[in-house]
Amino acid sequence: MKKLLLASTALLGFASVAAAETGVTISGFGRFGLTYQEDRYSDVNSNGIFDAGDVLTNQAQVHTRLRFNIDATTETDSGVTFGGRIRIQDSNDGGAGLSPALLYVSYEGLRVEVGNANTAFDSAALLYDSELGLVDSSFGDSRSSFFSFATDSYSANRMGVFASYTMSGFSGKISFITPDQTTSTAVNEEVSVALSYESDLFSASAAAAQDASGIAGNDVWFIGGAYKGLPNTVIGLNYIDEGIETNALSPTAGASLGSTVVLYANYVMGATTLKGYVANNDYVANATDTSFGIGADYDLGGAKLTGGVQRGYDENMYADFGVRFDF
Repeated sequence: MKKLLLASTALLGFASVAAAETGVTISGFGRFGLTYQEDRYSDVNSNGIFDAGDVLTNQAQVHTRLRFNIDATTETDSGVTFGGRIRIQDSNDGGAGLSPALLYVSYEGLRVEVGNANTAFDSAALLYDSELGLVDSSFGDSRSSFFSFATDSYSANRMGVFASYTMSGFSGKISFITPDQTTSTAVNEEVSVALSYESDLFSASAAAAQDASGIAGNDVWFIGGAYKGLPNTVIGLNYIDEGIETNALSPTAGASLGSTVVLYANYVMGATTLKGYVANNDYVANATDTSFGIGADYDLGGAKLTGGVQRGYDENMYADFGVRFDF
């Protein structure tokens, strides 16, 4: 028995050394808690509205998510880094998934990705900075549909290319996603670009996507800024010119989703970070054009308590509370 234990220990030690030599790392996060959604329903018709055939479900539910990012890298003698990533994720509201692979090469400030690549619009600085709560959400986010790094599987013929360059606070990004690189389809390619600048006092960002999610005429653009000159405080303002309603079953399919303006602020007070935002969107199907949210994070040292309360454009209340830890 002792010999077996010693052999097992030696094997585990060898595996750890091998992983370190090959540059394999695992990172990610876990979160769990409660979510509340007023008039939560099951969208049987998948048309985005509560109508015949849909049923109301429990408004309060338990939420869980666990994500593993598996990264492998190697560096040449000349300092060029080659790497790849796959993601494993399980969520009670989205199921388990294994992502297609992202492969990349980087040198100093330049990075090029292929495969399940990130996109310039989705990775634009400041775009998601109004988010709060356990599930990191905000009604000040873009309401448009656009491509991003995919956690779940997709057609093997989808191909993405992404490039970014960063130097002295400036960053430029461009991406191209084709839903099928082998044959011609009715789905278009998405092209997006993003530019940003960050200093100690402020940040600025702009991005645009043409035929976002491969849908003709679904063009989106964004501009945002954040001021960090006040003690322990960040104040930001974002404007998004949204694309079109891409759900063919929606009563407003093809209509403009309007524009979104969001003003947000974060204030750090010891171990507590207070967050809040007010957003306006003029989509014709809204019950109200104004939404808002408040939330807070409490740093536990290695984890955090987090939660928030928001009112959406449907005039319903949304809330969540729980714990998140990163590794």
